[in-house]
Amino acid sequence: MRTKALFKAYSKGAAALAALLCVTLFSGCSKDNKKQASGYSTSEKEALQVLNGTFSYDGGMTSTTIVFSPFHEPVQKKSTMNDVEMDFYGTIKYHSTYYDDSFYFYLDTDLKQIVAYSQHSEKKDYFNALVGKIWEYTIVDENTIKLFDTELSDPTFHTNTFIRE
Repeated sequence: MRTKALFKAYSKGAAALAALLCVTLFSGCSKDNKKQASGYSTSEKEALQVLNGTFSYDGGMTSTTIVFSPFHEPVQKKSTMNDVEMDFYGTIKYHSTYYDDSFYFYLDTDLKQIVAYSQHSEKKDYFNALVGKIWEYTIVDENTIKLFDTELSDPTFHTNTFIRE
């Protein structure tokens, strides 16, 4: 008799737990970083608003200009390796004393990174999967960003401050 009562109580508890789990799964989470109608999360939209435009760095011996041109929504481009598609958030024109290139880029706002791949020189809407850059970024204000090229060894000495032109 006692076993029957325990089993009945257990069954009610399991049913309540299952119902709670279903409600949680089907209701979803309200997260600030949720994708918007434009295809960008709130944090991506905020970062892209600042990154839209021309920024320059003058280090005395070297100077660099970066022009960010975000897309209105993510755009798929094909890789030179097996036509694999990726979403990109815009283009970058990069010009320094020693290097020039055009990139497609996307943001990883959780890691605070700008990930860029070279635009293919001969195939429109393709990117070169083997040539790219990753910068760790900090947005100081709407006219100032700091970029660390992760190919370099030390963020203390290789983080450059770029000012909007």
